[in-house]
Amino acid sequence: MTSSPLTLEQIQQAIAHHESGHALVATHYGIQCTLIRVMRVEREAGTGWTGATSYAGGAISAHGLAVVAAAGEQAELLHLQKTGRLTPATAAAARADHDRDTAIKAAAALGYTITLTGPAPADPHKGASWTEVVEEARSLVVDSWPALTAVAAGLMASPDLTLTGEQTSSIISQHLT
Repeated sequence: MTSSPLTLEQIQQAIAHHESGHALVATHYGIQCTLIRVMRVEREAGTGWTGATSYAGGAISAHGLAVVAAAGEQAELLHLQKTGRLTPATAAAARADHDRDTAIKAAAALGYTITLTGPAPADPHKGASWTEVVEEARSLVVDSWPALTAVAAGLMASPDLTLTGEQTSSIISQHLT
């Protein structure tokens, strides 16, 4: 955070959009979030900010799980772009390799292959490329932008930067067309 070109509030807004992307796309796949939050973390290197989204149990395909994982970064990048804050530095800070890597491992455990380089499996039921996953996530984020930004605004307006799943679902249902 010390090297970020963004103010604290701008960092929190970016993270709010990131987590809102996860929650919104999970809803698209029939999975409801139970909690969404932006939080301060203390590490050896200093104080920073991150977010977390928790989900209720439910059935989701390996592909859907990967799209949900990719949606956070795509939502944050789109927010940065729309607010004129997308630079190489902010794009690098928005990278969510941890989400990607978790999704790839979880998908593999379910017998679904997600490739980072090279072609995806010929059978789309057996896998996809990460590029395909990201493109689908980006499309869902763009198509649901009013609902996503409403969730992020609700998150930022919350005194503890936290929304319950019920609050999140209510906001989404009010803004999806």
